[in-house]
Amino acid sequence: MITRLYVDNYKCLVNFEYRPAPLQLLYGNNGGGKTTVFEVLTQIRQLVTWGGTTEQVFPHASLTAWQTRPEQVFELDLDDERGAYRYRVVIEHSGYLGKSRIKSEELSLSNKKLYEFDGQDAHLYRDDGLPGPVFPLDWSRSGIATMPERLDNQHLYWFKRRLGFIYVFSIDPRVMEIASFGEQSAPDRSLSNFASWYRHLTQDSPEAMQPLFESLQEVIEGFVSLKLTSEGETARVLRAGFLRPNTDERTPEPYFLTLPQMSEGQRCLIALYTILHCAVRKGLTICIDEPDNFVALRELQPWLEKIRDCVEEQGCQCLLISHHPELLDRLAARHGAHFKREHLGPVRVGDVKWPNDGLRPSEIIARGWEG
Repeated sequence: MITRLYVDNYKCLVNFEYRPAPLQLLYGNNGGGKTTVFEVLTQIRQLVTWGGTTEQVFPHASLTAWQTRPEQVFELDLDDERGAYRYRVVIEHSGYLGKSRIKSEELSLSNKKLYEFDGQDAHLYRDDGLPGPVFPLDWSRSGIATMPERLDNQHLYWFKRRLGFIYVFSIDPRVMEIASFGEQSAPDRSLSNFASWYRHLTQDSPEAMQPLFESLQEVIEGFVSLKLTSEGETARVLRAGFLRPNTDERTPEPYFLTLPQMSEGQRCLIALYTILHCAVRKGLTICIDEPDNFVALRELQPWLEKIRDCVEEQGCQCLLISHHPELLDRLAARHGAHFKREHLGPVRVGDVKWPNDGLRPSEIIARGWEG
């Protein structure tokens, strides 16, 4: 579980610290840095797990506009049964050249070094704490991303894999592709590759398919199941089956619709419940920006209850961003993190003392009394 995120000199995040809970609703005015926090998590994952370059992940334009300092600092604390991980990276920018590089990078587990880059050489440490090899490194990439799995660096390799399972979603059903041309194990942020991700899940987590269908049957009228049908040698088209209306047959065959033939709300519900049944796992972090987009209140409520149960029962972490009154009323008072900026300055996360006057959190926030 992510326990702490520190960011300095990245867009509106200056000397910013956030300590997320297992279940948390990030709320506040637009422009308050909530989505930027999710963006930082995505970029750290891109750097450390997928091997992105500093210019791809932290371009010069990501520096805080009103500052002139050339360095960005990112720290991520993550707790696991192995112990407490701390990752820290400093990115140095050259404004004249428009380039960036890693100035320093460190990873430790329970205060025991696993990796260090001092700006010139990479220092690798074994799981038992003993120094390992020292070697020169391309400073435009994370050294952790280049490390292969070995018997004596299991802690480092696990951290790299664990970052890959920080899922950040901003679901846009309008861009979901109709066909899959191969399995994709990692869903993208908008879920445009939903068909390819679902294709992977049918092989990786077949036991989750029936519970997924049963949940969708509760919230989408007439829904039966999902299936992938062959269209050519490698293409598979994802279709959803529905009961035929007004039929006298005892066991009528369902009819099937492709994703573009369904409503945006139906596509979004399929995505939300697939995340619930197939992505939520012990120790994993799920971040969803505006899960209430495209769906009705009565459709959102059962999903929200099931997400809350998963956090409590499975030990996963779920961070949500929303302005929806239903989510505010259910989560803000007990599980809320209030993001605020004054005069377009740095973002801060503040505690809110909710007045005991019978007003719902959404009403208090609408009146501006939570500040």
